[in-house]
Amino acid sequence: METYVLGDIHGAYRALVQVLERSPFRPGVDRLIHLGDVADGWPETPACVELLLSIPNSIWLQGNHDAWAAEWLASGASPDEVNMSWFLQGGKATYDAYLQGPTERPQQHYQAFFAQQRPYFEDDLGNLYVHAGYNPKQPVAEQPTRDLIWTRDLWRQHQQALGYQECFIGHTPTWPDSPVPTQRANVWNLDQGAAYGGRLSLLNVRTKAFVQSDVVRELYPGVKGR
Repeated sequence: METYVLGDIHGAYRALVQVLERSPFRPGVDRLIHLGDVADGWPETPACVELLLSIPNSIWLQGNHDAWAAEWLASGASPDEVNMSWFLQGGKATYDAYLQGPTERPQQHYQAFFAQQRPYFEDDLGNLYVHAGYNPKQPVAEQPTRDLIWTRDLWRQHQQALGYQECFIGHTPTWPDSPVPTQRANVWNLDQGAAYGGRLSLLNVRTKAFVQSDVVRELYPGVKGR
């Protein structure tokens, strides 16, 4: 079994299909770890969730946009009641996509997917997977989920992920400065700006071989994204 780690999707179903088709990833054999932010930006969050739900042996981490989306999915709030920070930062695309589908789908996806997302994951090889980062001076299990889905210090300050072989994160785009999966110390960043003008990345944890989608903006001509 190989382990593959997937960067921030942000509703880009077409990019998700591309990286899975371009990778030697074997559904049902290999493990897939999604680093969070399946939601918000591009218009196909529900389709992304459906595809991830169909892949056996998957682990889904919570991103900050997922937390926002989950809050709305659980509440069913109207546009004038939603968190406007979410709505204006890609949430409207998620909101509109769910309203265009079956009425039962928001609750189904909340229960089956968003409510099952983890704040972090540690594998048996000593690696840590977390959406945004963590404070390496404290045990990750003792840190608030909000910090794990929001903090950028680990990446921006070039910190070492103490106590781990390697750490895999998303959240802070490396694009446009680095358009490919990027390493600092023992931390790998898999957010290559798929929400903006970059690409979606899928990386083999052992070999570091990776594939990428086309530029996501080109996959959705005429759509703003984030």
